[in-house]
Amino acid sequence: MGDLGGETHNQLKIAAKAKRLSWANVDSVNLAEVLLDLSNPTMQSVSQLNDWVKHRDNVTTGRQGDISDSVKADVSSLAAWRCQFEGCGENLRTHVLPGIRGNFSYYAHIVASSPEGPRGDKVLSPQLAKDPTNILLLCDKCHRTIDRVAPHLYSRDRLQEMRARNLTNVERCLDSLRYPAARILVLGGNVQGQTAAFDETLAQEAMWLRKLRSDYTRPDWFARNAGHLGDTHSSAFWSSLFALLKKDVPRLQAILEGTAQDSVQGMPLAVFPAPHTTSVLILSGRLLGESRSIHLFQFHRDQVGGTLGGQWAWLGEPPAKEKYKVKVLRPPQPGESEATLLVYLTDSIPPEELPSNLYENNQWACPTIEVSVEFPSRRIIAHPEDLELFGLAIDDALQKLQDQWRASKVHLLVIAPITACVRIGQKMQARCQPGFILYERDTSTGTAGRGAFVSTIAITSKAVTHLKTEETCPLC
Repeated sequence: MGDLGGETHNQLKIAAKAKRLSWANVDSVNLAEVLLDLSNPTMQSVSQLNDWVKHRDNVTTGRQGDISDSVKADVSSLAAWRCQFEGCGENLRTHVLPGIRGNFSYYAHIVASSPEGPRGDKVLSPQLAKDPTNILLLCDKCHRTIDRVAPHLYSRDRLQEMRARNLTNVERCLDSLRYPAARILVLGGNVQGQTAAFDETLAQEAMWLRKLRSDYTRPDWFARNAGHLGDTHSSAFWSSLFALLKKDVPRLQAILEGTAQDSVQGMPLAVFPAPHTTSVLILSGRLLGESRSIHLFQFHRDQVGGTLGGQWAWLGEPPAKEKYKVKVLRPPQPGESEATLLVYLTDSIPPEELPSNLYENNQWACPTIEVSVEFPSRRIIAHPEDLELFGLAIDDALQKLQDQWRASKVHLLVIAPITACVRIGQKMQARCQPGFILYERDTSTGTAGRGAFVSTIAITSKAVTHLKTEETCPLC
């Protein structure tokens, strides 16, 4: 049983020469059902044997020479140069002998190219002989199996189903090599003469490290103020910024909704926060929210260059689960509606440096919660899990402020890396949030950059307002 190969052919030649070779043509594939009359067998000659082998090769191997190189290329590329027989998947570009590369493929017809071949048809065979959808890419073993060893087990329908499943599996495997596309959003502008610089190539490399790829549209910018307007404590800075926000907020919302030009609804965002005021970074996070896939990247200014992703690459290992601590510094008293949330990640501020409406005479003016770490550092956000754990700590703090203490106004003072500021804004719940009053240092006062903290903007569920000029920009 099986295929008639070269060695068997040679042995049958010896039998033919001795006039001891005969054969019979039968209709049944089950040899146990065949009754043969061996009383007077017809002996076959060597030439008859050779003619039979030649005919067998013609009808089972098919007219592969007639298959064009372009059709072979189509079949091979769709199969990723792997045998398409169910469960085989042999690499047909590499021989089993080490170091030998080549093309070890067989282009097997589902409907034979000859009407007399396996699954042949008088009408369809010539029509489909060069049709790539009628060709399977097989290894030698599987090719022999369907055409010579057990052709009765492999009907046209079965082989077509096998081909369809193979193409689906190959496409799925190859698609796994392609990272999901994400749209790049840069948050940054000019602050105190420091202009936000952005290297798109390094950003794309950092995305690869997160198994993402750019959608190759131009990066979107949010709140990119002009270079000559960098004094954050001047009225001109905030007036120009609010004029910009009135254009940028609707544009960012359109990107999030998938209605902006070149945007796709539901596409992830790769967010690269660059230098800006803490207030604007928190506001941008409030607009981004958590309702869609947002991937935040942290810029590490002292990261060594020359590596994949440069300063946008993450620094270290996952953090300890208890890294971010939530402390109640003063619980609420009955009837109090205001509270303070302090976030200290890069520095810890002595209470005496806080505004008098938050701390005075060695005591907290209103209920206060602090989110902090044991060792503040500008490198504190070093791993994506840092943002997850930090977000959980902010969730905990806001749950106390909103749900337990029922605060209607929260004074928010943040000393944290850029990305952490955005994460705080993401945690603000637009529909049921209290009003947030944001504070920043006025570096024009004091020395060594440790000026007094002053309030900058107020963020409510409906608008953002600059507290000094009372300029407002709607958020919905």
